Amino acid sequence: MTEKTLLERLNSYLDLSAKHRRKKAEELEKIIGKLKKKEKALLAEAKNTEKGKKSDMLEKRAQILHAQRKKGLKALKKARQQK
Repeated sequence: MTEKTLLERLNSYLDLSAKHRRKKAEELEKIIGKLKKKEKALLAEAKNTEKGKKSDMLEKRAQILHAQRKKGLKALKKARQQK
């Protein structure tokens, strides 16, 4: 093997934290996507139900999911900037 390939392999072994950050970012993307789907489903269900306690409860749950998703997006942005 050439020196260049050996150095590249060595660098990949030493930089395991970058792989960890990349993996974490991928997992965050999946979770954020799931949260978005759940949020949309709750909003659609709240729209289809009659106004009342159940509708209000569904909207509040959707707001909570929205806040969690936004927090996840901030964490994802931070993880990507560290690369």
